[in-house]
Amino acid sequence: MKKVIGIVSIMLCAAMLFAGGSSEAPAAAEKASAPASGPVEITLLSNSVKPYDTAIPAIIAEFEKQNPDIKVNIEMLPTKNLLEVVEVRLGSGEKVPDVLFVDAPMVTAYSVKQYLEPLAKYFTEEELAQYVDVCREYCTVDDVLYAIPFVNSSQVLYYNTRMFDEAGIPHLSKDPADRLTWEEVVEIAKKLTIDEDGDGNPEVFGLGIAQISRPFQMLTMPESLGGQPIGDDGTVTGVLTTDAWIQACQFIQDLFNTWNVSPKGVSASDMLAYFVSERVAMLIGPDYNYLSYSQTDGMTWDYAPYPYFADGVPVTPTGSWSLGINSNSDHKDAAAKLIRFLTLNPVCIEWFKMDGHLPSNKTTLEFINSDPAYDEWPNTIFDLLQYESQNTAIPRPLSPGYLEYENMLTTAFEDIRNGADIRSTLEQAEVRIDRAISKYL
Repeated sequence: MKKVIGIVSIMLCAAMLFAGGSSEAPAAAEKASAPASGPVEITLLSNSVKPYDTAIPAIIAEFEKQNPDIKVNIEMLPTKNLLEVVEVRLGSGEKVPDVLFVDAPMVTAYSVKQYLEPLAKYFTEEELAQYVDVCREYCTVDDVLYAIPFVNSSQVLYYNTRMFDEAGIPHLSKDPADRLTWEEVVEIAKKLTIDEDGDGNPEVFGLGIAQISRPFQMLTMPESLGGQPIGDDGTVTGVLTTDAWIQACQFIQDLFNTWNVSPKGVSASDMLAYFVSERVAMLIGPDYNYLSYSQTDGMTWDYAPYPYFADGVPVTPTGSWSLGINSNSDHKDAAAKLIRFLTLNPVCIEWFKMDGHLPSNKTTLEFINSDPAYDEWPNTIFDLLQYESQNTAIPRPLSPGYLEYENMLTTAFEDIRNGADIRSTLEQAEVRIDRAISKYL
């Protein structure tokens, strides 16, 4: 069985590939020399989470090698801080960063605020056709392209096979047609939760949800039951208090307060560590985690499709980071050159090997489907991810007030997780969100 190559090894392989001069790499750029006045300096504002923290510097180093007339300064921030910095800097008209990570639902908001440069003129139709259609749609507002898809995303149910074996629980099917319901997941989680001293604080929890309280993940629960994330008119009054939302939020609250199968007070990043350290037996988590799990010695794990409610339909999260150009940048041509390099063939394939996200580039998907290595576990996870992307994925709402919506809904989900009254919490969220986003409508 082939083992997924580690990130460090992949970086070396990528460097060797580039140094060898791929036939599709821009030969002229490799031979170019920096002008006497020095290279143009641009700044990339990037997410700092793994694997970006190591993969971005590696790929930028190769870009600079092939384009000595451009120097890229990298600024890395966690997601929440990145979104805040964008509002401060671009909102005040600053010229830096030149290139920025843009979360999928923020494209609409940034276009309304005139933060982003329209990008179609920097790309040929042939180049734009390389991007997955739905990802390109996220990046387009009123037929204007404001960002370029960088990665896509999905979520799966990871589980510890040793713990399943010790509890006498059969391993889970990878067939989407046989996916578990949330109700079935809870019953399994109860069997896997271990409270040795009976003090009500389990040493091992049956279920962890990686992005608990974040709309990216939590919207799938009311959506599975037919709920809308936002109304057709762009408001949420009467939307968040429907039966679908009440039922889904009651389930979320019961995970932590009634069944006690999920740990309270654990952040998204810590929840990922809980699975590695065997503090949770099952984890609803990001697709790209398979890469780090496969490189962790001693881990006994497998994956299964994302759950759904028995009275509903399967719904999975989707959408991730795109790349945009600051509309006030003084170096838009250099910025566009960097974006083309990061997202198009051949670099998109090497990036995927380092990063592990579900690709947003058709060329990379073709590579996955044709490379025999992806017929072997755990790389077979991409069969499931591509199925979900085509059949069950629902993007977050594209609202000009999405940032306010997300922040306030995250607070509501967190309060519900901690035991707050569900209906009144959702009623208050409706009022606050509509008040905040009314300026955009």
